[in-house]
Amino acid sequence: MAFIINQSDVFDFEVLTPLTKKDLPLAPSASGTLDVHYHHKKAGAVQVKSVVLPHMHIMHMAWNTGSENVVLCDSTPADNINVCFVLGGHMHSSFQGITHDLDMQPWRHNLLYIPEAGNTNQIKANQNLSLLHITVQKDYFMATVGQEDAWSEQAITNLERHRPFTGLAAPLMATPYMQQIVQAINTSPETGAMRNLLLQSRVLELLALEIEQFKITGTPEPSVRPDEAEKLYQLKAYLDLNYLTDHSLTQLSRLCLLNEFKLKKGFKLLFGKSVFNYLKELRMEHASLLLRNTATSVDEVAFTLGYEHGHHFSVAFKKHFGVSPSQHLRKKF
Repeated sequence: MAFIINQSDVFDFEVLTPLTKKDLPLAPSASGTLDVHYHHKKAGAVQVKSVVLPHMHIMHMAWNTGSENVVLCDSTPADNINVCFVLGGHMHSSFQGITHDLDMQPWRHNLLYIPEAGNTNQIKANQNLSLLHITVQKDYFMATVGQEDAWSEQAITNLERHRPFTGLAAPLMATPYMQQIVQAINTSPETGAMRNLLLQSRVLELLALEIEQFKITGTPEPSVRPDEAEKLYQLKAYLDLNYLTDHSLTQLSRLCLLNEFKLKKGFKLLFGKSVFNYLKELRMEHASLLLRNTATSVDEVAFTLGYEHGHHFSVAFKKHFGVSPSQHLRKKF
């Protein structure tokens, strides 16, 4: 059994409802952040940090749920773009006008346009649900994204026709770099105008990376059966968290319960690259982050990525990024 509650009975909508076009340009408070707490005897305790910037609204929510499962109903229409990153906990959501539900687990994310009212969120009891929710003004999103590829063109068409859609049918796993940006948004130590500019630039970078992920991932090809596609999405989510581990095709095949042929073919069709090229990209991105943001040496990074010789890592790094690790380290770009 689940306890059914309307969102308006738990939250102050002045703070949490996605803002309308006329509300979005309002300046934030002197502190730049609204930090408020809510409590409900059955729903639990909720802390919300909210920042309003030009064209966007940033909200970080931490919800310690009570002893009962909750079905949270939202009957408020909103003609804006919504981006959600779940940082911890689990939430299963359904939306008016969308045929597929979204099962949001830690570090999954998706983009939604739901102009119609009638959304429900199933939230389990006794958990710490944490999420970053970003609302972007529809006109600003359309002007920023453009229509230079199939995904963007379809998104703009949906927006112009007020047709609900999600970035992809299934939530994606945030890359390590995307996770780093989310953490920077949530823990930004800056103040004043600099803080607002940095927050806005981080949100835009996060949005750009998310859309690029949508474009690369795309939708399952007809030749990939839905049940096999689900297994491959789960495998990809596993690799996103375990990319530094040595993997063999046989081991991955057993892990996702698909034979090696279906694994190789299906992964390439779904994600546009082989499973090992995908792993290489994740590892190189991790190497780049280590070189740019830590005091780790090139040899130490090579060892972390599993290279027996630093020279082999340097060759692979230059082939991937076009510059050597030492050049990358000096430029810090």
